[in-house]
Amino acid sequence: MSALLEHRGVVQRVADGKAVIAMETSGCSSCGHGGSCGVGKMAAGRPATLLTLPTSEELRPGDVVAVVLPQSRLTTSALLGYLFPALAMLIGAGLGSSFDGSDGGTAIGAMLGFLIAIVLARLVIGLLPGLMPAPQLLARPQPARISPKEFHHEH
Repeated sequence: MSALLEHRGVVQRVADGKAVIAMETSGCSSCGHGGSCGVGKMAAGRPATLLTLPTSEELRPGDVVAVVLPQSRLTTSALLGYLFPALAMLIGAGLGSSFDGSDGGTAIGAMLGFLIAIVLARLVIGLLPGLMPAPQLLARPQPARISPKEFHHEH
């Protein structure tokens, strides 16, 4: 089984089998996964990010959940979404340059390579839905809430 990336979140609302989750992202800059985690990149310095995910569990607003994602699928989708279009753009630029020899031909080739890669990636994801990582919600038991008054004992 592959490693799981896990982020804690709090249910904001639930409707029609979907839960809106506020993800804690304030600590993303200090996380050990660094730049390899998509949630941290989505956060872009915000204290929380909202995600809408399907749920089969009975969740209520305020419930603590974990949003988990298989790390291997995240890596595969990153390669398909980032590396493949970049390589296709370089190949397209090379073909455009060799065909025309001008900067315009190079630019058009790069754009065509990028657009073709995006279309191919969409087709592959449509044919093989297992490539796209699907975050899953796992309910976490609520931690005991301790009142600040319990820490102050007057003798």
